[in-house]
Amino acid sequence: MYLVYAIKSLSKERIYIGHTKDFNKRLKYHNAGYVKSTSDDRPWVLLALGEFGTRGKARWFERELKRSSGKRKKWIEKRKVGKSE
Repeated sequence: MYLVYAIKSLSKERIYIGHTKDFNKRLKYHNAGYVKSTSDDRPWVLLALGEFGTRGKARWFERELKRSSGKRKKWIEKRKVGKSE
């Protein structure tokens, strides 16, 4: 199982979209500064998470979210972690 995730910077108004097989490990990498594109905006917290059966599907969906701000906003709202139903 692969995950597409949205994380939000607590220091700036920035959202980052990515994919991984091990989200907890990946978030630690983001917060430790090992990911070049997110190191300046630490710390990061989980905003939304989605599951995919293959890496190819996860990568395709990640790209779709990065290309369309409307799709990204709708997906985050639907998948928001800690959202009250």
